[in-house]
Amino acid sequence: MDSRSTDPDRVVVVTGAARGIGRAIARRFAREGFRVAALDRVAPDDSVASEDDRVHDLRTDITDREALEATRTTIERDLGPVFALVNNAGVFGRTPALDFDPRLVRHILETNLESALACIAVFGAGMAERRRGRIVNIASIAAHAGAALASAYAASKAGLVAATQSHARELAPLGISVNAVLPGYCATAMLADERALVTSFIVPRIPFRRVAEPDEIAEVVERLVSLRTPYLTGAAIPVDGGLHVG
Repeated sequence: MDSRSTDPDRVVVVTGAARGIGRAIARRFAREGFRVAALDRVAPDDSVASEDDRVHDLRTDITDREALEATRTTIERDLGPVFALVNNAGVFGRTPALDFDPRLVRHILETNLESALACIAVFGAGMAERRRGRIVNIASIAAHAGAALASAYAASKAGLVAATQSHARELAPLGISVNAVLPGYCATAMLADERALVTSFIVPRIPFRRVAEPDEIAEVVERLVSLRTPYLTGAAIPVDGGLHVG
């Protein structure tokens, strides 16, 4: 038996793990020997469980606090204490400045920001008791650069970066590191509708001349969790092929 399968520091929760970057993150952790609780409101696009029994898909609405608490109980019973949390769940929506849709804005903020704060409160409590843990928030380069026609999305991601920095200060004395990863344009379903525009106008500005693959984002996330030291904390790391510098 792989000794990592019983290591108490090998249980990670990934939200929004049914597809895209979240699915790649779950797969990456599984390959590295972690036991993964893959949370999402919908069923996964594929079944990694058939390839690796370290991934456990759980249908959970993380905007429902009672459901989230129940899910934590299930994870701790079946997998063990949670060492790491990856807040990846997120939605995108067009919110033009002159066409305010309060319901859509509320949905974006609740999913992208409020649910991440709730997950940190729910899963971070056990980390605080054990005085060790890792939290990685998946934000976006839109947090720094903004996003025309998508201000609510950009605001939610900027809020997540601010929360990362705030929590890093607050939780460091408890042995918990909190960092953010800021993906740029990535080859996921979220990009599909904008692919032609991105290819024509964005890719030429990226030094690598291509968008990211989901596993490239996942690798950075996994490395942040796998670091033995929690001393790297409060960072907002762009993974955008150099777009932010050029």
